[in-house]
Amino acid sequence: MRRLLGHIVSFAAVGILLVSTVANEAKAGYLISMSITDITTSTTTTFSVAKGGPNDVTDPGTANAANIITVGGTFNTSATGLTLTGLNSVTNNPGTSSATMSISGTAAVVAGVSTSSDKFLVTITTSQTDFTSPTGPAGVLANSESSTITNTTGAAGDMQSVKSWYNPANTNVATGPTTALMSYALPLTGTTPMSLSSPTATAAVSVAPTPYALVNQVMIQITGNGATPNAKDVFGSATTLTAGAIPEPASIVLFLTGMPLPLVVVGLLRRRRRAAA
Repeated sequence: MRRLLGHIVSFAAVGILLVSTVANEAKAGYLISMSITDITTSTTTTFSVAKGGPNDVTDPGTANAANIITVGGTFNTSATGLTLTGLNSVTNNPGTSSATMSISGTAAVVAGVSTSSDKFLVTITTSQTDFTSPTGPAGVLANSESSTITNTTGAAGDMQSVKSWYNPANTNVATGPTTALMSYALPLTGTTPMSLSSPTATAAVSVAPTPYALVNQVMIQITGNGATPNAKDVFGSATTLTAGAIPEPASIVLFLTGMPLPLVVVGLLRRRRRAAA
């Protein structure tokens, strides 16, 4: 009987261990997912770099290293006809008075190959779970983007866009309350760099429950010029979540005067009557 109980306890312990291991593996945590589609040939290739993975070359001695992904190692997308280089993401997880996430890098069409004049669509999705601050009944989700482009063709449809999500389910999925899609065209340029940016997009969200995830997605459509140097976009984007809501008009009056709104109105009426008398 004791041996049987011992086996049951052992199996139960193994079961708990297996459940815990599966749960840990399912939780991606901090991740950059990428897809490169050669629209001309209808070919799509996907890549991903996870925090702590073999292609995250962040120096462990760097301040805030746990919240930085520096892509390197054997990561190479040139076989797709487009290179993604200098990819770097930084967050402030688990957050402070605001939760922040940024991503930057360079997308360039490869020169001197058969696809050097093809049209490409690049999607870069950065996500991190387990943010716990800020929190509260209301918050503002915002995103911004910028780029410096050279040797672009100005082809129809070429653009850069950004969108952000607040994910209350705390998963690395682009779902939940989101900002509006912000986008701008990539015009014709030469070797002289052109800087572009879009207005900041904001959305009201309910910052609860915790923990939660933030997701940022940059999309770039760019056409190769078939020459050397080829089309290039040095891009950057940021997502920010801050707590708080816009004060109601009555709250603003109370803050400015220290008096409830009805008393302010009564005071104004008395002044008008005295002036009229």
